[in-house]
Amino acid sequence: MKKGIFHFHSTHSYDGMNTIENIIKVIRNKKLDFVVLTDHETINGSLELQKRLKEQNLDVEVPTAAEYKTSRGDVIALNLKHEITDMRWDEFYKNAKEQNALLVLPHPYDGHSEIEELAQAVDVIEVFNARSSVINNYKSYLLALKYKKPVIWSSDSHIPQSLLNVVVGYEKEGMKFSEALINGAMAPLFLKKSSILDIFLSQLKKAYVNRNFKLFIYIVYKTLFKRTKKDYLNL
Repeated sequence: MKKGIFHFHSTHSYDGMNTIENIIKVIRNKKLDFVVLTDHETINGSLELQKRLKEQNLDVEVPTAAEYKTSRGDVIALNLKHEITDMRWDEFYKNAKEQNALLVLPHPYDGHSEIEELAQAVDVIEVFNARSSVINNYKSYLLALKYKKPVIWSSDSHIPQSLLNVVVGYEKEGMKFSEALINGAMAPLFLKKSSILDIFLSQLKKAYVNRNFKLFIYIVYKTLFKRTKKDYLNL
C-alpha cells in the first residue's frame, strides 16, 4: 500500500510553520510515498519540496499544488504547470482546466459561497478536515455523496505537531496519486482532530504577518472563548 499526506502548509504559506526540512524528516521517518503540499496562493512550496527530495535521492511523489482563495472560497489545484493568478472563479476554473489540473474543494462548509455549484465543478471533495467541526465534515461527506464525487481526507496542518493527524493511502500498484484520487481508490489510514493549538498558532502567525492586531485580538477571543463554548468537543 502507498501512503501519504494531503493538504498541509509549509512556511511558504503566511500562516504555516512546517519547514521543508521538517517535512522531509517526516517523509523519511514514516516512509511516505506521496505528499501533497498545498501552500496558500503559491506552488513555490511544492516546487521547493520536489527539488530538495530529488537532491536527496528520495523517490516520493509530490504533485505541484496550491490552495487558492478564489472569489468563492478556497480551492486546491493539483498538477499545475504554472501559478494561477486570477482569483475570479470563472477565470480561475478556466486557467486550471487549461493546465489539466485536478480541483479539490477543501472544507466545503468553512468559508465558501455557492457551495452546490462549487461541488459540481470540482473533481474531488474533501470530506474530513482535521480543523473543521464534526458537523461540517459530515455535511461535506453528504455533499460528496449527492454529486457522486471522489473524496479525500486531510490534516490541513499548519504546525509540525499536526502534520500526521491524517494519513491516507491506496493499494493500486503502479498508480500515481492523482489517478488513485480521481478513481476513488483513496482510503483514510489514520484520522485525528486538530487541537486548539494548531488553529491558534496558525492564525496568530497570519495576524502577525499581516500586521493585523485587531485580527489578533479577535483570534484570541474566538479560539479561547467562542470555540471552546461551541466546538470544544469536536476538536
